[in-house]
Amino acid sequence: MIATALAANCADISKVSGKGEKIDQIFIKGEITADDAKTFKQIALATDRAVVLFDSPGGLLMPAIEIGKAIKLKGFGTAVIDSNCTSACAMAWIAGQPRMINKGASVGFHAAYTEDSNGKQVPNSVANALVGSYLNNLGLNEKVVAFATSAGPDQVRWINKKEADRMELHILKFDNKLAGVLDFSLALEKRFGPNPSIKDAVRLYRQSADEGFAGALNNLGDLYEKGLGVGKNDKFSVYLYARAAERGEPTAYLSLSTFLGEGSNDEMVLIEAVKFGLLAVSALPDGKNKDYAVKNLKVLTKKVSKEGYARAVELAGAWQPLYQEEHLMGDTPE
Repeated sequence: MIATALAANCADISKVSGKGEKIDQIFIKGEITADDAKTFKQIALATDRAVVLFDSPGGLLMPAIEIGKAIKLKGFGTAVIDSNCTSACAMAWIAGQPRMINKGASVGFHAAYTEDSNGKQVPNSVANALVGSYLNNLGLNEKVVAFATSAGPDQVRWINKKEADRMELHILKFDNKLAGVLDFSLALEKRFGPNPSIKDAVRLYRQSADEGFAGALNNLGDLYEKGLGVGKNDKFSVYLYARAAERGEPTAYLSLSTFLGEGSNDEMVLIEAVKFGLLAVSALPDGKNKDYAVKNLKVLTKKVSKEGYARAVELAGAWQPLYQEEHLMGDTPE
């Protein structure tokens, strides 16, 4: 429960160190109590890269929020694999980048509450205001705040992929490619966050790309195309875009479409640009990237003949990635 009542025992918090380049795993199991935030912070301070795995029915609100703040500060991912994470636990889980839930696992939220003199559970407006402030500081929108605080004390709102997409809350499935996904998330923070470092972003994109993550291949290609943090190299950038596209990353379709279409009058090149433009419009989620892809495709379509456009449609219909990346990028942070 997200309550002020004391829990009987501390949660079991432990760490398993990753071997070589693998990331560490921090486990939080059981009800979250007053001393757990301190224990977690001690472990977090000694850890560079980690995913926090939860199995908890909830517990005390403020320690959970402190754990969440530490997760955000360290850039840890969070996951619920084959268990439940409800109430206060969900408040800590939501701070992760990336956030992960496996099929068969569940994450649930409800409003903060206290018990009145009759033992009845009643919503606590002050605590819910603190929850709203905390979620806003995590960069989450009002839809998430409303979702996390709308259920009554004896109710739970379970999050699913459809609901998360509606709230623009990006969640992934936990798997063996976690290191690449986590490094990519950290790279985005270094590239677009409040304390940007292009040097660190390049390093993390490279690590993620080496681990095979398509989103990192695309974004590293963008840096090479622009000459940001690396030497400008158009040939290498298009190579990286193509590798990401071969893994079914929709943003890479857009990257190739714009790259190939800029400044070219060659019909064959423009046909490829239109092909990838069609794929981008079809596969990208609603947002800034898709809006741009639609506008870009209209411009490209005017540059090719009717026969060329028909050929591009045929090629797009026949396109099959060599491997379909499961963890696709979200919309542009810019």
